[in-house]
Amino acid sequence: MKRILLIFIVAAFAAVTALAHEPFFLVSSVKKTLKEADLDAVLKSPAGKVEKNTITYAGKEIAIVVITGPADDMLSYRIQGIRNPNLVVPSGATLKILFVNVDEDMRHDLRLGHIMGEFATDPGIASTVGTNKLTGKTADGTLQAEEIVIRAEDDGAYKYYCSVRGHAVGGMWGNIFVGTKPTDDVKSAPKTEHIHKPNEEMNQPAAKKPDEMPAMDMTKPSAMTDMDHGKTVMSSSVNLADPMSSEGSGTSWNPESSLVYARMKMFGDGSSLMMHGLAFLRYTAVGSSRDLSVAGKGGRSRVDAPSMFMLMYTRALTEKSQLGVRTMFSLDPLIERGWGYPLLFQSGESYGGQAMHDRQHPHEFISELAATYSYKFDEKQSLYFYAGLPGEPALGPVMYLHRLSGANIPDAPLGHHWQDATHITFGVLTAGYRYDKVKFEVSAFNGTEPDENRWAFDRPGLNSFSARLSFAPNKNWSFQISHGFLRNPERLEPEVKILRRTTASAIYNRSFGEKRNWASTFVWGQNATAENRSNSFLFESNYEFFKNAIFGRAEQVQKNAHELVLPSPHPEGNFWVQSYSVGYLRDVVKDKGIDVGLGTMATFGFNPSAVSSFYGGTRHAGWQIFIRLRASRMVH
Repeated sequence: MKRILLIFIVAAFAAVTALAHEPFFLVSSVKKTLKEADLDAVLKSPAGKVEKNTITYAGKEIAIVVITGPADDMLSYRIQGIRNPNLVVPSGATLKILFVNVDEDMRHDLRLGHIMGEFATDPGIASTVGTNKLTGKTADGTLQAEEIVIRAEDDGAYKYYCSVRGHAVGGMWGNIFVGTKPTDDVKSAPKTEHIHKPNEEMNQPAAKKPDEMPAMDMTKPSAMTDMDHGKTVMSSSVNLADPMSSEGSGTSWNPESSLVYARMKMFGDGSSLMMHGLAFLRYTAVGSSRDLSVAGKGGRSRVDAPSMFMLMYTRALTEKSQLGVRTMFSLDPLIERGWGYPLLFQSGESYGGQAMHDRQHPHEFISELAATYSYKFDEKQSLYFYAGLPGEPALGPVMYLHRLSGANIPDAPLGHHWQDATHITFGVLTAGYRYDKVKFEVSAFNGTEPDENRWAFDRPGLNSFSARLSFAPNKNWSFQISHGFLRNPERLEPEVKILRRTTASAIYNRSFGEKRNWASTFVWGQNATAENRSNSFLFESNYEFFKNAIFGRAEQVQKNAHELVLPSPHPEGNFWVQSYSVGYLRDVVKDKGIDVGLGTMATFGFNPSAVSSFYGGTRHAGWQIFIRLRASRMVH
């Protein structure tokens, strides 16, 4: 069985590697100039086969001439006289593209690559290849041109477009298919009337007075698009009505302004496959004199690699409905083994039939395998269903590995089992309804924690229930409050029949331009049984600027001698433990399909004097150094 799973791991990594490749590779680029009188001769270059609005090319070396549209359709391209045609090229073809700007006064370029959803006003050029922005025709009739040679690296459906602000959203784009063909329902850019705007990139931009600015009809959707800040709206895999950037773990909400670190593969039928993940190759050491082993395994330091990888497939069924499939897996069972990694004051789950203490348990190899269906009634109302084995019910905040505020912290929170530990449950059914900025969800799920076999699926069940209310007042904030009724939650404590978990959280995210982002999270979680009630508080924050990140986490959690496996005699009742972590990371590779960062973090733990004899004091210091791996930021 393990051999099969290891083969699956290798295959999954191969898939991840394939997704990390850019669809086109720029071989060379040369700027040129042409006289207007010479343009006709250039346009007589070898041509592809034309069928309606599609041009199909054969061979491994293909020459294409692209010019900008005429004065009455300036936001468009012309290829073989066809407006924004669908281009079909063979797998692995090398394209020699001559781009000529014949416009009188506007700058244009030609970019090729992944573009998800509708175009933004300012689509950017990240993860694309293409030309520079070329100025328009000069007074003497000289045309600016650029010849690029690119190689098609990956089969799929992509787009070519102009990255000048407002041009792509105005219709200056087309489709290019590599190793596949367009479907009958493929969309083409509509023809629009273009009015020069004050911030448009002209040959010689001139400042305009406010009273010279053209009037804007704010009731029209296109006008509102002009006012955005470059965010393309692509749907979440959970709910067609939610933007992809708001997708958290399970069906939870991140703020809409959250950055997305992922790779995307688009297919000719409009479906998509997204991959994202996080891994930390590290050395970690915990400061305490306590024996942190469980069942004779594990010490106070370790070389390990906590990890999470995720694949999400979505396909629109109609304009108002969508199907999604998602899977998440971790290499913890292979690397962390059953006894996990040292983490002072951590508690929860078991190894070798013994309760784990001061260690973080490994996660399941298959941590999520779920399907979703959503239906969008209108711009404000939508309904969705989620089923997972395993999956995550509507209980708690966005799980810590999926929050930007904690994305550079290798350790799990000490309050994990008070806040978001139900992110892996073997059996989940969730129904959700969204109205504008509010959504309400209910779940039936298996409230019993996973067993010690991290490689296999547990017996499914629906013995517990939860409800969650989420509120996103604007793009930078996301709030939730939830309550769960968990039946038979602890495998080693059959006497605990019912546990009630209540959580509340606030997540904030704000971007300051393209190179800086600040994300913060506050979480409160409470566990209540017939015998005990305890609370946990967490605040974490992560500020990323250029290639740097400064991050930290502060926690205060009520635990007891039973949870920390303290031998008798020990104090009775709950007591507070605290942990404060601060760290720094520097990306040595960034925006290359994968981000590689070198980081370090120091952690300071505090316990009351009543338990100092078990931990060798009341103050403890630990540290770690790590390499963080993740997919690069997706500009969408």
